[in-house]
Amino acid sequence: MKMKERYLLCDSSTLISLTGSCLEGLLYFFKDKYGVRTLIPRSVQKETVDTPLSLATKEYCFSAIRIKDMIHDGVVEVVNDDVSVETKRIMDTANKVFYARGSPVTLMHLGETEMLALAKKLEVTSIMIDERTTRILIDDPTSLTQHLQDEFHTSIMVNRQNLAQLADTVRGMEVIRSTEVAFLGYEKGFFSHFEGIEKQAAEAALYRLKYAGCAVSFKEIEEYVGKMR
Repeated sequence: MKMKERYLLCDSSTLISLTGSCLEGLLYFFKDKYGVRTLIPRSVQKETVDTPLSLATKEYCFSAIRIKDMIHDGVVEVVNDDVSVETKRIMDTANKVFYARGSPVTLMHLGETEMLALAKKLEVTSIMIDERTTRILIDDPTSLTQHLQDEFHTSIMVNRQNLAQLADTVRGMEVIRSTEVAFLGYEKGFFSHFEGIEKQAAEAALYRLKYAGCAVSFKEIEEYVGKMR
């Protein structure tokens, strides 16, 4: 994440990780200090706020309330632009890249797909995704082949044409996880109120994000910590 960026497009997974870790303050921090605006498509609001608050089960209700509060505060902005045609195109392409036993493997759903379509329309290059499969599909889709073969216990066929189309769609986009945001927050002073234990607090935050759902390895966390002064 480069500080010159003024817009972040966020999917459901990062909002859930941040609120589940009580670290949504990072988005307030970057907006107040650097003017960074966090944007989400309408489908992400539905996934993270509207649906959890309407269900009888309360597993994600508190996160939904915290996300709703961020929207109310203007820290997270819902973009209502109609990108349905591009969203459908991206979803059809991405979900017909890999085939197992002759059937396409569904890898992307509405929230992250609409986010990519919106990023393309608004020319936003920084996108926040904590979910592993979607992130790898964007960053390094060919590496998914072995993972899918292990998961489905069968050979995976790749539609090279659709893979090339997907690569062209996401070219130039930078995928960021909540852990990158937390690490940058540490470098910029977000944890300074933990006087004397800033590094310890930041390290604890990274582990909390992992356990809240961010797809980050223990080795990657150790690398973050090794860079902390």
